[in-house]
Amino acid sequence: MIEDPYNFIIDRKNPRQHVSFGFGIHRCFGNRLAEMQLRVFWEELLKRNLMIETLGPPKRRFSNFVIGIDELPVKLRKA
Repeated sequence: MIEDPYNFIIDRKNPRQHVSFGFGIHRCFGNRLAEMQLRVFWEELLKRNLMIETLGPPKRRFSNFVIGIDELPVKLRKA
């Protein structure tokens, strides 16, 4: 569905065409909460003029239920 799905590409075409929160009747109940948490996180980060610098590759979780990132070492610094 998405080309190069394991990399974060900020200007990706059609970024909302993912199935992370399910689709249709199988939609995740926590979808809106997760979106709100991310919105607040980015608003606060930008308000403080901080940049996130990755310090290493992500440690990924692969299972039949969840594919995601377990760890990603980062450093916050002033922009």
